[in-house]
Amino acid sequence: MKRKIGELIIILLFYLFQVTLGRVISIAGIMPNLLIIIPVIFGYFNGKNEGMFTGFFAGALYDLSASSLFGFSSLVFIYIGYLAGIFYRRYEGTEIIFPLIIVSAGDLIYEFLSYIGNFLLHNRLNIVFFLTRFIIPEMIYTMLAFVILYKPLVWLNSHLNVRDKRRVNKFDERNI
Repeated sequence: MKRKIGELIIILLFYLFQVTLGRVISIAGIMPNLLIIIPVIFGYFNGKNEGMFTGFFAGALYDLSASSLFGFSSLVFIYIGYLAGIFYRRYEGTEIIFPLIIVSAGDLIYEFLSYIGNFLLHNRLNIVFFLTRFIIPEMIYTMLAFVILYKPLVWLNSHLNVRDKRRVNKFDERNI
């Protein structure tokens, strides 16, 4: 239970950081998508269920602030958390390249699906403009933010895991 509350607090902090300071750190109107990083980290280190849990709440908060299609971000973030959770325990925790690939692919897919839902269906067909002006720069900026935030999030994740393991170990020792 403490782990879930800790994850929700982290999601809320990232949401507040993205909403309040997002415009301050934006470059040419492009802000990093910080909330897409959370399902990748927790899914990659804790499995599919954690990735989907954090993806749902991160997507719901993203929908409240930035999305015109409510539920769309939640659905895509759940899939991204699931995708990251597939690779749980297959790679080492010190490896940054594979989660970086998942973040970049997830952000590219999210932005492309957002383009389809918000622009293509409204007969705005200039996909090259949207790719070069919005989608790829945001993907690169999100990757840069991921590289900066990777170690602190790994530390927070391990800190949350230690508390759960201590509690489980004490519970197991009493029953033996």
